[in-house]
Amino acid sequence: MKRTSTPQAPGVNLKNLPILGICGLSGAGKTTLIEAMLPLLLADGLRIAVVKHDCRNLKVDRQGKDSDRLFRAGADVYLLGGEEFTRLHSDIECSFDIQLARLGEQYDLVLVEGHGKTPLTKLWLLSENETETPLDVEGVLQVLPRNQEREQQGLGWIRTWLGKQQAGLPVRACLLIGGRSSRMGHPKHLIKGKNGMTWLEHTVGLLEPFAEQVVLSGPGEVPASLNHLVCLPDLPDVAGPLTGILAAMRWQPASCWLLLACDMPNVSSQALQWLLKQRRAGSWGTVPRLQEDGFVEPLLALYEPQSKHYFEALRFSGCLRISRVAQRSKISTPVVPPSLCRAWSNINTPGELSLSLL
Repeated sequence: MKRTSTPQAPGVNLKNLPILGICGLSGAGKTTLIEAMLPLLLADGLRIAVVKHDCRNLKVDRQGKDSDRLFRAGADVYLLGGEEFTRLHSDIECSFDIQLARLGEQYDLVLVEGHGKTPLTKLWLLSENETETPLDVEGVLQVLPRNQEREQQGLGWIRTWLGKQQAGLPVRACLLIGGRSSRMGHPKHLIKGKNGMTWLEHTVGLLEPFAEQVVLSGPGEVPASLNHLVCLPDLPDVAGPLTGILAAMRWQPASCWLLLACDMPNVSSQALQWLLKQRRAGSWGTVPRLQEDGFVEPLLALYEPQSKHYFEALRFSGCLRISRVAQRSKISTPVVPPSLCRAWSNINTPGELSLSLL
């Protein structure tokens, strides 16, 4: 029976995203601390955004300016280029959490400079006259006194916190079963191995210990034993593996995704374990290569939430070659240990299948 459900994604959840408030009363030294830490965090290879929340006496888009006149005429206004400004009429699109979530999916770290009411988990900076956090402030994870060690203390704490945030992201796996299998002559994911299980059933069983959830993507037939799995429909305007990848990432954008093709029957637990161990703060994905100067393997690869906009850019450009993502500087391309290389082998023809059974 073919599974064709269209599950709904959850609402905005900032908890698992790398978004941290740097908060304190006026004069607590928030800007000074952020400015001092930024070069050191950037040296770690991180892409960082800083958001000013609830800032005071800020004057932009003044009355009478072209952008203000167009906004008052009814349009949403975007000023784009070297600097950007956005002014929208919709309360939903303007909501603080939605805008932060978008940033959290594009940056390694988003620092929100704000005050006690900033609705985030936060690092609280004590001012000169403070000895403890005010009673009405919520979500404080760490308090930093105003002393000479504040910069190093804050830096060390943020680095540790970032590692925990990445490790806490849910890992989901998506198996792509939308191919036509034209060279094989029948659906590859339904081929049965020596254990009597289909390739699809076997691979799902391997993935389950490593992933919070395993889903399928594509119109391929699903064995009855896997009817409980969510199956994501292809996007109507995208072809090839890209359609399944974007379907998964749009459905659960705050997840780390293991993406696999359905014609890789030699996937092993050891290969999956190695792949997951390659995760690093500042890396937006792990796309292995079998040799130092060899091609990358974009399936049986791992992608962090921030890589989603790379795939969206491919869709927008009309390019279907998902391997192009590995050319991005934020994508790691480690060499697979020789003993694990077989896990990345594809079987596409009856001849290759016969040889694999010898």
